Amino acid sequence: MKKTNLLLICLLSALFINCEDNRLQPQIPLRDYEEQRAADNDSIISFLQNHYYNYEEFESASTTTRVSLTIDSLINATDKIPLIDQVIEHEVQVNDGDDNFISHTMYIIPAREGVGGSPSIADEVYVTYKGMFLDGVVFDESESKIWFNGLSTVRGFFETYPFIKHGVWDVDPSTGLIRHDGFGTTIVIMPSALGYYGSTSAPRQYAPLIFAIDLYTFAVADHDEDSVPTIDEDVDGDGHFNGSNDDTDGDGVPNYVDNDDDDDGILTIDEYDVDLDGIPDDSDQDGIPDYLDAS
Repeated sequence: MKKTNLLLICLLSALFINCEDNRLQPQIPLRDYEEQRAADNDSIISFLQNHYYNYEEFESASTTTRVSLTIDSLINATDKIPLIDQVIEHEVQVNDGDDNFISHTMYIIPAREGVGGSPSIADEVYVTYKGMFLDGVVFDESESKIWFNGLSTVRGFFETYPFIKHGVWDVDPSTGLIRHDGFGTTIVIMPSALGYYGSTSAPRQYAPLIFAIDLYTFAVADHDEDSVPTIDEDVDGDGHFNGSNDDTDGDGVPNYVDNDDDDDGILTIDEYDVDLDGIPDDSDQDGIPDYLDAS
């Protein structure tokens, strides 16, 4: 396993900066998000036009074999398919800190189709992965399978989950070991605002990132164990789970980590779906589910 937890550590470091260090060091303002978005996108487009990945290796590999991503220049490989001809574009809205939302483009390549379904951005995933900069330097990699808790990685990493399908597994009767087969692999090239942006603890500041993610299985996440899947606690469906629109009772605790979403004294788990019919209960039929209705 190589630097397995860097993805999570850098995210946490970006969020929780030591207060003493803040007093000792001058604070450097973050770059303008729109200007950085444009610069990153120009760099990414040029990269996509002039590089290819080892797609032939992915195509020929056994469905039980993990293929390590390599990316090379097209200069001496004019017969290869450039990345730009293989990508799917996905737009993500990034808050600049002043509640201005700026659209950032992720470029996604399904390198290998999995046989199962896809997780939501909030779910827990069992993966191997490789992280690179555009110049090919590998800054993080886990060759051993690892669980990531939903929403615990950089934004562009978990935004990729719906574009990967998981595989299947069984137990090898001769060894007792778990065997994984048919797992999907997706490559994502993302601007820096979906990665580490200006974090001083990041491997590089303001650097677009590349990840290859292999998905073996996943689990639907319920961060506060209130029986409501975390993905359904994004009330306005904007992909942001910590906004004021996702804090129904206004107590400063987002719904996805609040076990009483409407602060009516009744735990969400006791009023979400009491009759277990798969539909959130609405006792007074006012269109607001009981677990979000304090009246």
